[in-house]
Amino acid sequence: MRSLRIAAFAIACACAVVSTSLANASPRCRQIDATIYDKVVTEGCPPPAQACVIGTVRGEHGFDAKTVFVLGSRADPPSTSPGYRAVSGTITYAFKDGATLTALETSIGNIDTATGLGHAGGTQEFTGGTGRYEGATGFTYLNQHFETDHFVTRIQGEACRAKS
Repeated sequence: MRSLRIAAFAIACACAVVSTSLANASPRCRQIDATIYDKVVTEGCPPPAQACVIGTVRGEHGFDAKTVFVLGSRADPPSTSPGYRAVSGTITYAFKDGATLTALETSIGNIDTATGLGHAGGTQEFTGGTGRYEGATGFTYLNQHFETDHFVTRIQGEACRAKS
């Protein structure tokens, strides 16, 4: 009887591991591991933005695109960390095949474009797109630093295409 309970427990554990692995390896979700290189510009921004952040992303599995970030809001620094500020806006990835992927990006950091110093951390929540990313969901975590005149942002997460 004891060996029957051990066998049942082992089967239940194996089923849990397999079902968890299958859920994490959804064929409609793709892992993202990429780096964005971008800078603040005043030309080429989508209207009505007078300034935006334009660049490129290079990543694994062909996650290569042009990027545009438009600031939506900026918060006052917290009193306990006066050098830090939260920002939020929309980032759009435009791929060579014409597909786009859009995300709400929110981060907090101490980046100072005047001195060329600073770093930030945050998230991107995918809110949709066009083409192969129509109805996409997902997220990335981001860590960012500023190099002289441009941002370098490492993103890691997953993008999931809508169920067909």
